[in-house]
Amino acid sequence: MSTRVALTITGLILLGLALRAAGAPGPLRVCADPENLPFTSSDPTEKGFYLELAGVIAARLGTTMEPLFFRTDAGLRALRPTLLAGRCDAFFGMPSTAGGAAGRPIRLTRPVLDLGYAVLLPRTMAFTRLEDLDGKTVGVQYASTPQTLLSVREAVRIATFRLAEEAVGALGRGEVDAAFVWGPVAGWEAARRALLDRFKIVSVSGLDLRAPAAIGVRAEDEALRERLDRELAELGPAIRALAAKYHFPLDAPVDLGAAAAAPPPTPAPAPAPGRVNPFSGDPAAAAAGRIEFNVLCSHCHSPNAASPDPVRDLRLLNHRYGGRVNDVFYETVTQGRPTKGMPTWGPILDERTIWRIKAFLETVQKGDAD
Repeated sequence: MSTRVALTITGLILLGLALRAAGAPGPLRVCADPENLPFTSSDPTEKGFYLELAGVIAARLGTTMEPLFFRTDAGLRALRPTLLAGRCDAFFGMPSTAGGAAGRPIRLTRPVLDLGYAVLLPRTMAFTRLEDLDGKTVGVQYASTPQTLLSVREAVRIATFRLAEEAVGALGRGEVDAAFVWGPVAGWEAARRALLDRFKIVSVSGLDLRAPAAIGVRAEDEALRERLDRELAELGPAIRALAAKYHFPLDAPVDLGAAAAAPPPTPAPAPAPGRVNPFSGDPAAAAAGRIEFNVLCSHCHSPNAASPDPVRDLRLLNHRYGGRVNDVFYETVTQGRPTKGMPTWGPILDERTIWRIKAFLETVQKGDAD
């Protein structure tokens, strides 16, 4: 190698270092799943909504977008080996409740877009409330919020699938009457399978069915978060155009929680004092009851009693039963409700377990009866 060539190479290296030291922007490194359309993909001809949006933002920041592909099947646990490990700078599509508090390792931008579940159903079928699904066979994804909501509706037949895409496919084959799945997946799969001429998509909200998605960055990258916020504030039309390109439902959602939000009837006056919980107000007993509840009861009433369905929401016991709550609780647990699918627990659970579970439920009540 000649001295001139060597000096030229050295000069270029030094120039690159000088530009970096002077603050020249590096690429915007984005964590992305390689096979998660309509959100992200390693296919350069069909990158997905989030990667295309990241490219638009990077261009506006005067740099390029560089994806770091990593499987995200584990959900938010994928953050540790990617974003938190410093291998990428931004994680698109994080739920708005996943970070943001001081001291947390991740900070969130302003919302990118509101996302939620949707019902994919024949164009001739009306849908404005859950009751419209009565008598139908509805495809849902396993362990999803729609599965929980419909599991308590005896008039609805549920067909459970491992993936939302499978529920949409079953609808196209006539195996189910409707599919109640994540909205962007419903739109993308329906378009991909050429189903939109026969079926319509109705977005829904309420009952924990909808939430804004944001971009997550490391807590120490506050400057990047502020830059992303500024860009997102100006990109509303472009974001909606990209969402439409990938067939995200953009219709006004039907609020399924409106009817369920009606206040419960005022309970009758409480009779003379009945059963007394011996563990009421005992933190240790409540902690043990929480574990026992999650083992024995959460499959119907959701973990920690936080059911999105008002019918099975045990956080409303005080609202419903007032001073009779201990009697109603004890009788229901020990005698069951066979017509509603609840078994009789009396021969199985001892008194101490029953009242420890009740002590836990007392800690999560939403309020007392009027």
